[in-house]
Amino acid sequence: MQHIICTASSIVENALSANGFIQITDSIFDLNQIWIGPRPHLEEDEQFKQIIPYVILSYQGKIAAYQRTKKGGENRLHNLKSIGFGGHIDAFDLAYHDDGTIDLDKTIETSAHREIDEELNISGISSKTQLGYIIDNSNPVGRVHIGVVERWELTSSQISSNEEEIKVLGLFEPEELLQIEDMENWSEHIIKGL
Repeated sequence: MQHIICTASSIVENALSANGFIQITDSIFDLNQIWIGPRPHLEEDEQFKQIIPYVILSYQGKIAAYQRTKKGGENRLHNLKSIGFGGHIDAFDLAYHDDGTIDLDKTIETSAHREIDEELNISGISSKTQLGYIIDNSNPVGRVHIGVVERWELTSSQISSNEEEIKVLGLFEPEELLQIEDMENWSEHIIKGL
């Protein structure tokens, strides 16, 4: 059974009162309120929010988009399009400071790299910029997740998928992304905020 990282929903609600793409780069998490739990339980328990690295890949102003195929594990997202790469933070992604406390920033980065390495073929990353958080309490998926949004600049426009779950659609200007139908909620919020 997969065990993943989460925090109390109350921590997120106290730090971020709005919904959507919130452009705050300070950490909102309390390391005393980070838990590891079984994913099947956490997918249904709205007392917790699973922390999700949500990485936007860009190259020279264009942003990568993809479609989630029916081969993906999360059937609530099948066929939707997205600009966010990443996924759940597994227990084995945990990174620690020298004093033994969890290094949450490094943990999030480790998880994001693992997910992108599993899902994509890219040439490399030249820079990383933290953009903020994404919250969408309008649906059951959103109510149990919080996205940590970063933008990673690619070293080339070459991007392809390693997995059948992901169909890379290409790189798009931000205004072109507004025209793409069936975009998942989180991506819609970010596109409007960019």
